[in-house]
Amino acid sequence: MTKQDIHLQFIRQLANELDTITSAARSSIATATSEAHHAEGKYDTFSLETSYLARGQARRVEELRQALERLHLMPVKALDANDPVQLSALVRLQAPNGEMRALYFGSAGGGERIQVDSEDIVIVTSQSPLGRAVLGRTIGEHFTINLAGNKQTFTVLSVE
Repeated sequence: MTKQDIHLQFIRQLANELDTITSAARSSIATATSEAHHAEGKYDTFSLETSYLARGQARRVEELRQALERLHLMPVKALDANDPVQLSALVRLQAPNGEMRALYFGSAGGGERIQVDSEDIVIVTSQSPLGRAVLGRTIGEHFTINLAGNKQTFTVLSVE
């Protein structure tokens, strides 16, 4: 699978998530504003709680729309082994214990994960700690980062 295919797979995944959350938000809004769910007393908070849910879902819809737009506009560059990690880089890291990580450096969608040929690939952005730590690195470089309270060291194995 090419890097362009990986990029498109992330776009499809975000688009599917957007469709799902948009449908859920519409349903929550309809439920929250339905006369059938009007509060019957001061302790009946179903409509209020549903409106909070709808508001949160509406925010997520907007986040996904923006992420999709940014990924659509992001150019997928052909990189070679001498190039540093940059936007659209597919990066493979290795920890001292042999653990491997595959990252796709994106403009948005941080944390999204896909599986390609039995390999998990995660989008990282320059806003994330790992994204900041790997940005600009080249093959063979080592770096240490504090992730989830643990210091972890990685070596950049490849940049595509």
